[in-house]
Amino acid sequence: MTLGERIKSAREALELTQEELGALCNTTKQTIFKYETGIVTNIPLDRLELLAEKLGVPPAYLTGWEDGAFALPEKLGALAEPFGMLNDDGQDKVVGYTRDLVSSGRYVRQTEPHPVVLSFPRAKRRADGFVEFKVYDEPAAAGLGNYIDLPSYTMEQYPAALAPEGAEFGVRISGDSMEPDIPNGCTVFVRPTPAVDPGEIGIFVLDGQAYCKKLIADREARQTKLRSLNPKYPDIVVRDETQMRTLGRVLGHYPV
Repeated sequence: MTLGERIKSAREALELTQEELGALCNTTKQTIFKYETGIVTNIPLDRLELLAEKLGVPPAYLTGWEDGAFALPEKLGALAEPFGMLNDDGQDKVVGYTRDLVSSGRYVRQTEPHPVVLSFPRAKRRADGFVEFKVYDEPAAAGLGNYIDLPSYTMEQYPAALAPEGAEFGVRISGDSMEPDIPNGCTVFVRPTPAVDPGEIGIFVLDGQAYCKKLIADREARQTKLRSLNPKYPDIVVRDETQMRTLGRVLGHYPV
């Protein structure tokens, strides 16, 4: 069964309509239809987890991993020993590079009916009420782009009450393009995801240049744009020849 067929089967077992499931998952009937028919297969991890929760099944069931249908290739076993020899930063590079290959779409097996769900270094919630994040100096340092030179970052602690649930790393913002909501010099909290919905703020890489922007779907112009919150900056149009990757969704920020 494909991912869409599993979603449909679980939904029908609960006697839910597409509209009802969409409402439970804070989305639309049209989105559920696209999931079930395979129009959209690259479902963000947080949306996949929410779907599984509302359908009463494990995420592994939806992706097909639970029944062992997608066995790990032998090549992966050969990587276990050298991967184990890497320190945390080296392992993070391997995971980040693999995510990049998948999100590009150029290296994914066409026979794979399910999204590839990869882990990312988790923020550490401490017993003293603080959360520890890797905070990168610029959006480009969030894990993609250059895998040889380790992006500079610092380990920082924030009160757990101010750190959004699901955030896994931080990015230092430089510039006033997202003011007044996201001020220059603040830290944004990011959850890694291969896509964000229109109207959401994310960290994006366009042709190697990183941005913190709001994703806009201009249906009249049939264009995808990245928009600054500061009106003095024009929209960035994502053209057909542009290579764009989404690093994650911005869940909030910590004041300067």
